[in-house]
Amino acid sequence: MTHPIIERRRAERREKIGLADDYIRAVTLRLGIHRAWVVGSVARGDFNVWSDIDVVVVADDLPPTPLQRADLFLDKPPNVQIVAYTPEEFQEELRRENPLVVEATTLGVPIGDAGDSSRGG
Repeated sequence: MTHPIIERRRAERREKIGLADDYIRAVTLRLGIHRAWVVGSVARGDFNVWSDIDVVVVADDLPPTPLQRADLFLDKPPNVQIVAYTPEEFQEELRRENPLVVEATTLGVPIGDAGDSSRGG
């Protein structure tokens, strides 16, 4: 039997990942999203009450600046933070061993249609 506190934490983690997953699924076609992962403390399970839900996204035709990219996600749920890359940027950051990109591909929790590897990313 699992301790009730552990069960509650697991349920909270599933809820947070589900929130991000629902959002990414809703905007995938509109934004041309190839892949997405929850990363950071929620992915690891060591989140706290102040933790954001960090999401790494690979999408087509993103604007050139982070501020313009953030505007694409203005309808995101509260406490969801998104970092978006084009497929080319993502591959370059992976080659450069960017810690966030490496974490997405190694420890991140795939969300949305991220399991559909035929779309690239």
